[in-house]
Amino acid sequence: MKTTDRIRAARFDNRKRVLHVEYASGKRIVVHYGHLGISQKVVGVWVDKETRGRAIGIRLQDDREEYMPYDQPLALARDPQYILRTQLERVLARIRDTLTAKGISKRYLATQLGTSDNQIQRLLDPSTLNKNLEQLYRICLLLGLELEWQVRAAA
Repeated sequence: MKTTDRIRAARFDNRKRVLHVEYASGKRIVVHYGHLGISQKVVGVWVDKETRGRAIGIRLQDDREEYMPYDQPLALARDPQYILRTQLERVLARIRDTLTAKGISKRYLATQLGTSDNQIQRLLDPSTLNKNLEQLYRICLLLGLELEWQVRAAA
C-alpha cells in the first residue's frame, strides 16, 4: 500500500465548511463541504480503521454516517500526482490487456526496445510514476496502439 493511499488524520471546520485530510505521505488536502454534497454541520470525523486508513468516516448533524474513500479528496483537489497516476494506470492497463490478448511477452518487448526485462517491468508498473515516455510510445506502436497526448482546458 502506498503512503498516499492511507489517511493519517482528518478534522473538520464547520465555520469554514471544510474537511482537512492528512495522508501518511505528509500531503494535506482541504475539501469544501459543497464538493462532498454536505449541506449540514459535521459533528465528527475519523479515519476508518476497518479499511486500514483508506476511508474517512463523517458523522453529520442528523446522526447519519457517511464514508469517503481516500482518493476522493485527491480527485476533488485535482492533485497532480494523483491525476498522473490515474491516467498512467489507464494507459498501462490497456497495454497489459493488449499484451495478454495478443500473447506477446514482456521479454519480446524488451528485445524489441533494446532494453532489459527489468526496465519493461518498471515501465508497466503503475506505482512508478517516473516513466520513459519514448519507450511507452514505442511499446504502444509495437502493440498496434496509438498513444495520444492531449492538452485541453480542465473541466
